[in-house]
Amino acid sequence: MIRVTPIQTGTVSIRPHHHCGEEGKGPFRRKIDMLMDKEWVENLPIFTYLIEHPEGNYLVDSGDTAENTAKDFLPAWHPFFKHGVVVKVAPGEEVGDQLRAMGLNPAKDIKALILTHMHHDHAGGLHHFPHTPIIVTRENFLLANSFKGRIFGCLPQYFPRWLSPTLIDFTNEPYGPFDQSYPLTKDKSIVLVPTPGHMRGHMSVIVRSPDVTYVLAGDATYDQTFLLEELVDGVTYDVALSKSTLRQFKLLGHQEPTLLLPAHDLNVVERLNKELILPRTELEVVA
Repeated sequence: MIRVTPIQTGTVSIRPHHHCGEEGKGPFRRKIDMLMDKEWVENLPIFTYLIEHPEGNYLVDSGDTAENTAKDFLPAWHPFFKHGVVVKVAPGEEVGDQLRAMGLNPAKDIKALILTHMHHDHAGGLHHFPHTPIIVTRENFLLANSFKGRIFGCLPQYFPRWLSPTLIDFTNEPYGPFDQSYPLTKDKSIVLVPTPGHMRGHMSVIVRSPDVTYVLAGDATYDQTFLLEELVDGVTYDVALSKSTLRQFKLLGHQEPTLLLPAHDLNVVERLNKELILPRTELEVVA
């Protein structure tokens, strides 16, 4: 039996042009728009996902930390952190606490933690997993630990000193519409695929069950509506590349029943409960 369960680790508020950039604008102009915004898209969920699989329990992303709510936690020199994001994680909402409430020991009962990427709201809970294998792409790990990574929204100063993840490089083994992949389980029902655009080295996790294929998309898109309309966030470093990733998701949904599960989509729980798959009528244009 394979089961996917969302675990919400608080909320994040971002600017509208962060949530969705304007069509026709490149990455630099999108960043300017984010800094000029005065409104908010409030209280988006920060989801991690527990995958229960015959080979073990896998966790996708670690969410954020309650320490992020402290006044001086985020670097004051960074205009995005100063102006563009508000994280709310209460004590007890961190992923380790929630796993324990579910009867799971983060130190013993998680076979691997998979990081779609290392932005603070995906890697903020690493401290709960000192004895758990951690998987991230080599490209994303190297970027996250560089000065450029700090510019692009990572907080390597808070990564645990013991952090030594398994760094993966994708093989040229196609998976559906994806040219490359990295099978995680022996039965190949959990596969990692490159989904760049939001951040270099970003990946998504595809979980294939007998009835439906789950796409744990991280921040490749913030919302299924944006995916269907091929609208890209303000964070992207390459708009065309982000759109290419969205089309690959749509093609997968055209090939098999696909349930999209991003990290910050307000409708995730409803889609899971009702098994609302990607509508194939939207996909014929890219088939």
